[in-house]
Amino acid sequence: MQASEALAKVKQNGGSLASLRATWEAHSPVVWAQNSDIYRRAVDAALKLGESFLAYDIANEGLAYFPDEVRLLQLKALSLARTGTTSGANDILEALRKQGLDDEETMGILARTHKDLWMLSSTEEEADYHLLQSLGFYLEGYESSGGYYTGINAASMALVAGETEKAETIAREVSAICEESLAKAPPDSGEFYWLEATAAEAALVVGDLDTASKYYRKATTEHHPGAAEVSRTRSQARFLLQHLGEDKRQLDDCFALPKIGLFSGHMFDQPHREIPRFPAAIEDEVREAIEQAIQRHDIQVGYCSLANGGDLLYAESLLKKGGEVHIIIPFSIETFKKYSVRNPLVPNAELRFDNVLNQAATVRVLSEQGDPNDQAGYDYCNQVITGLAVLKSKFLGMDIAPMLLWDHKQGDGGGGTESVFHNWSNHGEREVDIIPINNILDDQLANGLVLPPPQPLPPEKYRAVVTHSPQEIRAMLFADVVGFSSWPEHFIPVFVREFFGRVAESIKDSSARPVYINTWGDAICAVFESVEHAGRISLVVQNLIRDIDWTKVGLTGKVNIRIGLHAGPVYRSYDALIGKDSYYGAHVNRAARIEPITDEGQIFASDAFAALAMTTMAKGFSCDYAGTRKLPKGAGTISAFLVRPTKEAGQ
Repeated sequence: MQASEALAKVKQNGGSLASLRATWEAHSPVVWAQNSDIYRRAVDAALKLGESFLAYDIANEGLAYFPDEVRLLQLKALSLARTGTTSGANDILEALRKQGLDDEETMGILARTHKDLWMLSSTEEEADYHLLQSLGFYLEGYESSGGYYTGINAASMALVAGETEKAETIAREVSAICEESLAKAPPDSGEFYWLEATAAEAALVVGDLDTASKYYRKATTEHHPGAAEVSRTRSQARFLLQHLGEDKRQLDDCFALPKIGLFSGHMFDQPHREIPRFPAAIEDEVREAIEQAIQRHDIQVGYCSLANGGDLLYAESLLKKGGEVHIIIPFSIETFKKYSVRNPLVPNAELRFDNVLNQAATVRVLSEQGDPNDQAGYDYCNQVITGLAVLKSKFLGMDIAPMLLWDHKQGDGGGGTESVFHNWSNHGEREVDIIPINNILDDQLANGLVLPPPQPLPPEKYRAVVTHSPQEIRAMLFADVVGFSSWPEHFIPVFVREFFGRVAESIKDSSARPVYINTWGDAICAVFESVEHAGRISLVVQNLIRDIDWTKVGLTGKVNIRIGLHAGPVYRSYDALIGKDSYYGAHVNRAARIEPITDEGQIFASDAFAALAMTTMAKGFSCDYAGTRKLPKGAGTISAFLVRPTKEAGQ
């Protein structure tokens, strides 16, 4: 394939996340490296689809071949800003500014990072600094370009800074720019949406809510910009309304936004099931109920597993509607098919399963070696599904619509629909839409449906007898000191005494202390009851390394550390050699392999850890996307997240 063909393929597939991701995963870096336009086009497409993680990965590779490509640097910064990695974006843009770039795009994104940092500030002094920096850079971009993008943002930040007269003056200038541009723009111009949305914001700044409403409705109903763009426009409207002293949701009905779907439900009954719950005979009726619920909530992005039953119907229904599906599977695909897909009463299930996988935007296998006879794997999968949906919701600014296909009865075991209902309900911040499969079945039985009697369970279907203790979902920390193996021997006792001693002292009375900890050489391995505990203690360890003056305790030079975090089902077993319980399993190994890929001095977490942090509403830290990294020892790739403290961590 030539570069021109690759560029054409990106243009053709850029409108669908599944197609764009497939193009990216199959691309040849050798071909793409012939033309930076291919990378720029692909990053643009990913950002328009609201997939900032993918945009970052593409931009990052492109910059390996075109390190001085300004547009790619801008796009990488924008993707970082949209994933919440504000400081990283700010660093890139500050470097561009110092090189003399003062174009509207560079100054606008730089100003946006200071706006984000202002919102994250923990002190009044810090907040004032970032507010004034944001306003200054927006003004600089507007004065040099006369563009409406930096202009409206300068007006907005001036309003927030209390400079009302300046804000209104700029807003009126921007309004005139928009009106003039709208009058001249050709009918098929892709700029119509942004011009009308900007005109709406200008009206808001001067307090004209009626005009703002008119422009917002026109922009969102006539130009179909995409959910990600509409969501950002709504966020800015809420931001301005709040600073005008109005109800921030007052104009929400101007923005018709779809929702992020989150689904779990019963599987089709196997032939041996004694009490019917979801017989294959009512598939059409259940499918119709699911399709109606998807339509009712206007779901366009969905997260689910892919068991043969509700999951499969949900994914098929969303794809039929043209939606985007993200599939999370607890075990290897072949193991999952054996235990959760194959059913003699649904002979085409495996083909349907494969068709969905081929059309899914993403497919995530949580553990290739997982045990399907242990319910912890299913619970873990459900928690990760929830967390990934919440992460997507956070980045897109879209609401979540959780949906269950449930008979309101106790399930056959852990990890089922009943446990999902209790997990979702315990959070209480979102209402669960329950499709009552028991009512659907009762209606069909009342209408004359006759079900065949259950068949005996064949020997090969008996579940394996579990002779070990069940797995527990735990968070793991692995830490390693950079360059320790090259230190002079006489440094080692000093380090062990000072560092390990201070770590022990700092966590001995902590409510977040680990349930297991061990050391060897310079390394720490710890297991925690929750991701919140692991995240908090990782920050303690990081700060200890940073805060100690190592020259005063007998060491020379800089001492730094790498910390990796992961979470998943693990076995707890008594280890006779060390005389206490220890933890084992594939997820312990995965945690150990994250530490070597971590940037020096930083804390990296897996996407599963970040997802569980969102699911459990962990406090004290946040997880910012750091890109896709290759794990050592051929363990595949991982979406890494940078863990950093938030305000709660210092409280």
